[in-house]
Amino acid sequence: MSIEISYANALSYSKCKSYDTKLMSQGFVWHQIVVEHNSRSLSMEDKQDLLNALYEAVEGEELYPVAYRRSSYEDRFLVRQCQPALDKLFEKNLRIVMPNGNTIQLQVQLNVAEFKYGQISPINQITKTLNKLYDRMDSLDGERGVLDLSRFGQHSELFDVIVNLGNRSVLERIFDLIYRNDERFRHIHGIVLRDNGITTMSPCKLFAGIEFTLLDLRDNKIESYIRLNRDLEKIKANEIKLMGNPITQSPNYPECLRPILNNFKLLDGVPTENLSKDYTPINTTVDGQADGYRIDWSNKSDVNKFENSSDWHAIMIPDPNQTYSKEEIMDYFFLTVSTSLSDIYPCYYQYTKGEHQFLVRQCFDQIKYLVENCNLEIKIPRFEAPPPPTQSTVDFSPQLVMDTTLVYYVRMNIRPFQKGQIDPMEAIEKALDRRFSAMDRMLNLSDFQNTEGLENVVINLSSTKILSRILMQASRKFLSTCHEIRLAHNKIVNVNFPKILALMSNLKALDLGNNWIHSLDDVKGLAVLGITSLRLDGNPLCNDYSFAGEYIKAVKKHFTDLTKLDGIGITSKDNLTSPKNFLCDVAGYDFVEEFVTRYFSTFESDRAGLKDLYHRKAVLSLSCNFNVSKATPQTLKRISRYTQFSHNILNDNDREQMCSSTYIGPKEIMRVFTNLPLVTYDMLSFCTDCTIFEENRVVITINGVFLDQAPSIVETDVLMAFSRTFILKPTKRKTGSLKCATLYKIVNDQYSITNPTATQTKTAFKYFKNIQAAKKDELTVADKEALLVMFQETTALKSIWCTRCLEEAEWDFTKALEIFIQLCEKNEVPDAAFK
Repeated sequence: MSIEISYANALSYSKCKSYDTKLMSQGFVWHQIVVEHNSRSLSMEDKQDLLNALYEAVEGEELYPVAYRRSSYEDRFLVRQCQPALDKLFEKNLRIVMPNGNTIQLQVQLNVAEFKYGQISPINQITKTLNKLYDRMDSLDGERGVLDLSRFGQHSELFDVIVNLGNRSVLERIFDLIYRNDERFRHIHGIVLRDNGITTMSPCKLFAGIEFTLLDLRDNKIESYIRLNRDLEKIKANEIKLMGNPITQSPNYPECLRPILNNFKLLDGVPTENLSKDYTPINTTVDGQADGYRIDWSNKSDVNKFENSSDWHAIMIPDPNQTYSKEEIMDYFFLTVSTSLSDIYPCYYQYTKGEHQFLVRQCFDQIKYLVENCNLEIKIPRFEAPPPPTQSTVDFSPQLVMDTTLVYYVRMNIRPFQKGQIDPMEAIEKALDRRFSAMDRMLNLSDFQNTEGLENVVINLSSTKILSRILMQASRKFLSTCHEIRLAHNKIVNVNFPKILALMSNLKALDLGNNWIHSLDDVKGLAVLGITSLRLDGNPLCNDYSFAGEYIKAVKKHFTDLTKLDGIGITSKDNLTSPKNFLCDVAGYDFVEEFVTRYFSTFESDRAGLKDLYHRKAVLSLSCNFNVSKATPQTLKRISRYTQFSHNILNDNDREQMCSSTYIGPKEIMRVFTNLPLVTYDMLSFCTDCTIFEENRVVITINGVFLDQAPSIVETDVLMAFSRTFILKPTKRKTGSLKCATLYKIVNDQYSITNPTATQTKTAFKYFKNIQAAKKDELTVADKEALLVMFQETTALKSIWCTRCLEEAEWDFTKALEIFIQLCEKNEVPDAAFK
C-alpha cells in the first residue's frame, strides 16, 4: 500500500535539541527526515557517506530509512518506530558529521503520514528476505546448511528500505530473528556475512556456545582486534574468514588474534596452527603511481627484465565510469590472451580509483604476449545491425565488429608471494573436493566459479586448456567412483576430451547445459564414453534445429546409447516424453507461479475480479468439444452452457457466426465468464508451459482438469479437461508506489474444453486439498507484526518482551494480555522490560 504524505498535522524541527515527545505516536505514523546537503550533484558514494554518518550518529539504535529519495539539494526518507534513534539525532542538534569533516544539517518532520496495515514494514521485509535465504541453504553448491547473508541490503525484498548491518542494533535484530526461529536455526551450520559494512561483531554473542562450520566476515570494516577478540570470545567455527577487513592490514596480524585463534581450525583457508608472524593476506589495493614497475606502450621492451620473477604482477585497466562489470572485463580479457601459452588465473580482482585491478603470477609468457603482441589493448566486441536488404543480400544476421579498445598497463613486481596467499591449483583441488558428493557419486561443477574458496581467483573454463587440466585433475582424483558430471553455466565452448574422461570408467551422465557450445562437433568426441544421459539445452547449437525430432536424431547420431536428453526420457521412437512443466527462461518462474495461482483462484471464487486483468482490446475464444455417452438431461444442460459460447472453425458456416463467438474487451469477456458454471480446479496437477518470456510479451499455456460443480445434491460433478493459453503484454512500466513495477494485461485468451484422458481421470484430485482453507487460520508475518505493534502500544513493553508474551499465547492477543497481567502480579517483569 502506498504511503500518503500530508504536512497538515506535521511539525518540523531543525537546529534544535528537543521536541514534543507526545507527537511520537509509536507505530501508527511515519516521520520524515530531510538531509540538507546543498550539493548540485550527489553521487552514489556521497549517498553512502551520508548514510554512514547518519548510522554513526544513532549508533546503538535501530534505524531503517524507507523510500529514500535523492535530489540536487536534499535527500528525504521516512522512518517509523525509532524514537531512541531520533533522540540521539536531537542530542546532536540535528547535525551529522561527514567522513571529510563537513557538517550536514537535518530537518525532522514528525507525523507526515498515517501508518496503515499493508504498508511497507522493515522487519516484515527482513523476515521475507531471511525466509528466502533459508530456502536457498540446501540448494547451494558446496557445503549445506550455510546461511548466506552477503550484501544483505541489496536483496530485492529490501528495494525500498535501507538495511545496514553496519548498524550494531540492526545486526543484532537480524541475529535475534535467526536465533528465535527454532525450526530454521537448527539447520544452520554456517553464516556468511560478506560485504555488509560490519564494524563490530558484538551481536554475535547471541550464538555463544554454538559451533559453526563457517563464519565468513570478509570485505567488511572490522578494524579493532581488541573488540573482535572480545566479541568472538565464545564463538567457535571450523573456519573464519576475515580477508578484506582493515584488521588484516595491521602489522601484527594475525598474532593480534591469538586469544581467539584456538576457537577456529582455519583462518582464510590456512590452518591456524601454521600461522606465523610473517603471514598476511595480500593487500589487493595497488597504487597505479607508486607500486611496482610500470609497463605501458612507452617502455614495452622493459617487460623482459621480469622473466624470472615469481612475484605478483598487477593488470590495471582504466574505466573511470565503470562502464564494464567484472564479468565483462574478464570475458574480454580472456578473448585477448593466447590459448597456446601458459594458463593464466587472475587473482584478487577489485575495482578501485576508476580502474579494474587484478593480480597474476607465474605466467610471464602471457604477459609478454599481451605487451608485445597485443600492444596492451583489449578489443571490445559488439554486434552491429545488418545493412539494408538488397537484391543480392543473403545474410540478415547481425555483424560482429570490434570498434572499442581498452588501453591498459601492467605493474610488475608489486607484491612478493607469501605462504597462505591464493594458489590457483591448490584452490581448484579443494574446490573439487567440495563439489563431489560421494553419496550421489556426482561431481557438480556447475557454475564452478562460485565454489567456496574460488572467490579470489578467476577460473576461465571457456579455455579448453584450463578445462582439460581441471577435468584431468578430477578424473585422477575420483576415477570409477564418479557416475555423473555437471558442467552447466561455465561458458564452455568445447569439451572433446574423451581420453581424459575415460579415466572415469563408470561415467554415465553429463550435463553441459547453458554453455557456449555452438556445434555438436564440439562434444561428439565424448560419444565413445557410452553416456546414457546428456544435457545440451541452453547452448547456441540448439538454435540450429527447428523441431524436437530433428534435434534428437542429430544428437543420437553420435550418442547411440542415450536414453535421456535434456532431462527428458527418449522413447523407443526417438520422441521426447512430455514434461510436466517447461519454462523457456527461469527468470519467469516467479511471474508464472504468481499469475497462474492468482488467476485460477480468482476464477473459482470471484470471476468479476478478473476484469482488470484484461486489456481493453483483449480477445477471448472458447471452444468446447466435450462429449458424454450416457448423460442425463441435467448434465447435457450444464454442458450446453459452455457450448453456447463455443466456436469451432470447422463447424461454423459463415464468417458472421464465427465472429459472433469471439469476445472482445473486458466487458464481453466477463459476460461469458459469469454465465459459465461454478468450477473447482485441481491446481496440483497443472502442467504449465511458458514458451515465451520476453520484455514485451509473455505466453503461458496451462493444461489440467476441473470439476463442473453440481448445482444440487441429486446431480454429480462432471470432470472436464481444459487447455488455456494466455498472451500477456506490459501496458505500464515503472508503476506502483516504489516506481519499480510493471503492469501486465491479458491480450489474448484461448480456452479449450475437452474430455479428460484416462490418465487425467485416474489422477484427478488425487492430492487435492484446499490450500486457501488450510492457510485461512494461519497468521502471516504481517499479521504478527501488527499484533506486536498493538501489544507494544497497550503494554509499553520492549519488543522482545512483547514477542515473548505473544508467542507463549500462540499469538492470541487476549491470552497474551492475561499472561502479561500474571507476570506483573508476580513481579516478574523488571523495569528494564519497559520502554
